[in-house]
Amino acid sequence: MDIHISNRHCTITDAEYENAVSTAKRFEKFNLNIVRTDFLFDEVPLQKFCEITVRIHDHLLVAKETASDFTKAAHDAGLKMERQLAKVHDKSTTVRP
Repeated sequence: MDIHISNRHCTITDAEYENAVSTAKRFEKFNLNIVRTDFLFDEVPLQKFCEITVRIHDHLLVAKETASDFTKAAHDAGLKMERQLAKVHDKSTTVRP
């Protein structure tokens, strides 16, 4: 899995960078077919924004979240992405009659 972390209009600390990498690695337990994970950090007036894009072979999943700091925004977006990954995995493994 490729992990790409970028930022616009802001800078992130090393701790926030490591937090994003650990969040991306956590996604592998929900779906093993992840090709690429992109994190985008942006600072809008008075809010921090995090967007996570995960590419699986046939799907492109996106989770967005705003919060007062980047760590909280990345964590909340990560939880949204975990729900989406679990749902896609369940749909692909369920046998339909």
